[in-house]
Formats: sequence, structure tokens, C-alpha cells
Amino acid sequence: MLAFLPDTRAFYNHWPPAAPAQKCLGFPQTQRTNAKPAASFGLKLREKTAISVSMHTFANPTRFMRWAEASQPFLLALGIGLGFGGMIWGLMVPPDEEMQELIKPLFVHVPSAGLSLIVYGSMSIAAFVALVWRHPLPEIFCLAAAPVGAVVTVVALVTGALWGKPTLNTYWDWRDPRMVLELLLLFQYLIYIVLVRVLSQRDPALGRRVGSIFLVASVVTVILSKFVTEWFLVLHQGSSGANVVELTGRVIMNALGQGGESGAEPAEDDGIAGVYVPPLLITMLGTYLFYMAVGIWLMRYELIRMRLRSLRRKQTAAHEFLAEATGT
Repeated sequence: MLAFLPDTRAFYNHWPPAAPAQKCLGFPQTQRTNAKPAASFGLKLREKTAISVSMHTFANPTRFMRWAEASQPFLLALGIGLGFGGMIWGLMVPPDEEMQELIKPLFVHVPSAGLSLIVYGSMSIAAFVALVWRHPLPEIFCLAAAPVGAVVTVVALVTGALWGKPTLNTYWDWRDPRMVLELLLLFQYLIYIVLVRVLSQRDPALGRRVGSIFLVASVVTVILSKFVTEWFLVLHQGSSGANVVELTGRVIMNALGQGGESGAEPAEDDGIAGVYVPPLLITMLGTYLFYMAVGIWLMRYELIRMRLRSLRRKQTAAHEFLAEATGT
């Protein structure tokens, strides 16, 4: 899976590129001067803090990608193991009293729906960071995360429709804001991908910047999707994530003998029965780790693609210079 990608360690070792390479990549060029910055107590104090050191460490693409490449196999193996293990465990638990075997598709639908919102929210935060600090790494993260978010959104829509027909007697209901917002989220993923690709053909920096502005402006969809079940009467149940967290707390308290009268049994209005919480949590964790590993692969791909574009532009400029110098 993406094993055909070449080794990019030589490229990372020479990051950040020199001024001509920065220009070809579309990154803002930095001006080097011999003038020493004015000493200030606040600046020195900020540079000495551990938070500042950590941010500067991982903001460097070279250090970040070295860490990412080292952790990628571990994330992939752990994600696949936990994901399949949680799904198999979920298939072995007793059927639900009301939905019977129809509860089983939720082990795919709930992680996918939650991840679709998490990915877009993370992209919006990264886009804001890129707009404020003008750093290329958050933009590369957005480019790599967009296909992942689009795929999990499609999975959430398809599994939700298949689950909704036997339980809610409909594949789709335009009156349900949660469904409409999830479909709108898919369109936003696709718009971002197309917008950046089209604009980057002429100016890569402009394409990434316009894409970042679009992400920050459209993050309201994620916020509405989170709270729409609490504000309106919809077909969807309440937030499954909130139910899972609440039930997990009850199970832990009961295991420690501190559950009191409440115990570990869920209330009648809970959307997810307590017996399904452990396998669902494991499935969600495995799914998130797996897509994190895929996102790291895609970030490597984006860096390679940008590097190849830079080399092609340098080669074209060299040919034009030689042609002009020789008069041919």
C-alpha cells in the first residue's frame, strides 16, 4: 500500500529549500540579514519555554517527517489490529433487544461519521495556523487529509443509508439536518480538493492560500453537525460520542466498585447499549490510527509531488537560459 513511493529522506535532509527552491515551491521567501535581533526579555523568555521548543521542533518538516516515518508502521499495524479486533468483538456480542442484528453496521458508521468531522475540524485549525504563521507544513497536512476525509464521509453516508432503511424506513430524509450537513461536508471536501488543484496549476501558493481561507470559512458545518441533534428534532439520535464517553465512565466506575446504584447499565434513552461500548471504542481507536497512518503516507506523497514540480521548473528555467545564451 503506497509502497511504491520513493525514499524521501534525502529530500527532508535538505529542508527548508534555498530561496530559488522556495520560489518554485510557492513558499514565501525569507530574507537573511546579518543584523542581530533586538534583545528583549519577553523574546528570550518565550524561546526558553518548552512549549516554544516543541512547536519549533515539529514545525520543521524535516524533523516532523522523520518522526512520522518512524511511527507510521506502528500506527498502521496497531490501527489494523484494533480495528479488525473491535469489529470481530462487536459481531460476537448478543443482538440488541430492539434493533437485533441491525446494530452491527454502527461499528462502521459511528467511527466514520465521527472521523469525518474530526478531519475537517483539524484541517480548519491547520488552515488557520497556515494563514497566520505562513508555514507550509499545515497546508501539506490539509492537502493530505482532504482525500481521507472525503472517503470516510462517503462511508458514513452509505452505511447510514443502509442502516436507516430497515430501522427508520428510509434511506434518506432531506428534513433531517444531520444527513444534509454530512452530505454538505462531502461537497466541501470535494470543493477544497478541486479548488486547490485547479489554482495550483498556475500558482501553488495561491491555491493553498485560497484553500485555507475556504476551510476556515466553512468550518461552521462541523459545528452545526455537532449540535444539531440537540437543537432540533431529527431522526438521528443524540451524539454517539457523548453516549460512548458517558457509558465508558459508568463501566469504569462499576469495575472499580464505585458505581453505586447507577451501576454500568445505561439509561433507557441512551442511544448505545453499554455492552457495545468496549468493542465500539476499540474499533474507533483502530480506525483513527489507521487513517492517521494513511494521512502520513499522503503527506509524504504531497512533499514528493511538490519536490518534483520544483525540479521540473528548475529544469525548464535552465533550458531557457541555455537557449537564450546560445541563441538557439
